[in-house]
Amino acid sequence: MAAKGKGGTAKQKLSVVSKGFGAPKDSPLLEMGKRLAKNLGKQSGKNPRLWLDFGAAAAEQEEYADARMILEAGLAECGGSSDLLVSALGQMRRTGPTPEIEALAANVAWPGKASTSAYIPQEHTFSRYSVPLPPNVCARGSEHKTGEGIVCVSNEPILDPAECRWVVDEVNRVANGWKSDKSAKETIGTDNIWSRPFPDRLWLREVPGLLDWFETRLRSHLFPMLQSLYPDIIRKADDLRCHDAFVVRYDASGMADLEIHQDTTSFSFTIALNDKEEYEGGGTVFPLVRPAESAADFGRMAVKAGVGGVCSFPGQLFHGGQALKSPHIVGLFCPLL
Repeated sequence: MAAKGKGGTAKQKLSVVSKGFGAPKDSPLLEMGKRLAKNLGKQSGKNPRLWLDFGAAAAEQEEYADARMILEAGLAECGGSSDLLVSALGQMRRTGPTPEIEALAANVAWPGKASTSAYIPQEHTFSRYSVPLPPNVCARGSEHKTGEGIVCVSNEPILDPAECRWVVDEVNRVANGWKSDKSAKETIGTDNIWSRPFPDRLWLREVPGLLDWFETRLRSHLFPMLQSLYPDIIRKADDLRCHDAFVVRYDASGMADLEIHQDTTSFSFTIALNDKEEYEGGGTVFPLVRPAESAADFGRMAVKAGVGGVCSFPGQLFHGGQALKSPHIVGLFCPLL
């Protein structure tokens, strides 16, 4: 998960949720759309219906990130005045940063921005956990043959702890923008996404530089990590997409946990932005799980990684947020298409 929290001395743990990031900047589908628009001629290239149909075709293939990029390109080509494309983008729940945030982000030099380091599987080990049965096949068709070892928790940081501390600091700096549903019925779903109580959250697009950092780390470390963990299902890292992202904060005096649920995604993962020694409780909880290759009975267990570490699992697995006992915890949660 990604980072959330307010200033002060309270201990915090961070995490981020995601939907629609990680598409290569040179998306083949987007380039095809630009060529089609050019070949159609100036007038046809400004027809929003053609862009909508092309974006819809990409979405039907579940290439949602590419579909979003196609719709955004069409909006630019049509002069930014097409209600049809604006509505379609809104339905995809992917809103970009404001011009003010984008201008500020251009000058953000986050830690590691100049680094060309990449994920090296041989340098990382994982604790694996099993479930009794493989999860249901997700909408995109990811099918696990067995439940053995499909929950993975990194034993070493996947991301530089210095970057995680930067994320925490930046999120705390703008933390007055939290979306808060708590458990009051009248405030559930205030951003028209969540229909049940959910911990406080802050969209990455609202924090200058966070999208750039997140997109970069998806391609350099997180997608390659997932491909190495699930090679039978993820053929190559470029097949993955992350559909939107936000930082989430648990509060021991408010929303301290998250009910057991399933995601509608191929995979989900959480990134710990605080060290697990900094808070009590918390973590990702599974109702029926046990250490891989163990003969113990399956039972409820919470797992959590150290700062910069990742917990990954098929989104269709039942999971939730373990109750937090210390004041605050924040993290980065990421569902993948």
